[in-house]
Amino acid sequence: MKRKLLSLGAAILFVTGSQAQTEFGLEGGVNFSTCDCAKSEKLDRTESTVGFYAAAYLDTRIAPVVYFHPQVSLQRKGGKLIESESSGGGEIIQKTTWLDLSLNFLGKVPIGRVNNVFAGAGPYLGFGMDGTGTSTYSNGSNAPTVILHNDNALKSFDYGINFLAGVKVWKRFSLKAHYRVGMVNIAEEKYKWSDNIKNRVFSLGIGVAL
Repeated sequence: MKRKLLSLGAAILFVTGSQAQTEFGLEGGVNFSTCDCAKSEKLDRTESTVGFYAAAYLDTRIAPVVYFHPQVSLQRKGGKLIESESSGGGEIIQKTTWLDLSLNFLGKVPIGRVNNVFAGAGPYLGFGMDGTGTSTYSNGSNAPTVILHNDNALKSFDYGINFLAGVKVWKRFSLKAHYRVGMVNIAEEKYKWSDNIKNRVFSLGIGVAL
């Protein structure tokens, strides 16, 4: 499935890249990710963790101010889960790696001759590649476990909506903010802390046109 996603992403980038008014670029930045969890007697709250993302994108004009902006990216997601006092008050830090394909549509407003501001949104598909969870207990001990394979804690497929906005400066560089809203409950049925977990990722990054 991961190879099919890579092939699909490459095909989209190739086909759109062959059209006029198209720009190819690379992007990277920092992720602030957390888990949107259903209420649970064992879970007190969730907090964000810091990760990264790296992406390749195309920017193709399809109307005077409308652009198609597909992107293939490697995303480090996860979150920190804080257990309730009755469950021991421990911390579970999740770190997961995903391969995402997002199909965004942007509206752009020119600022001067070479700069513009833009905003848009689009669906994304995510395929989990790797994941670990580290539990830290009140006595200071910790136990890392694999959480993203087959019958482990989290499922390895996700989809949702990617919102983004930013500004392009000096013709080639762009400053971007993304917010990924996962719509899939990625918790396996036997998940220990909550029976409904969804990815939430806020990102800040820099892109450069090649």
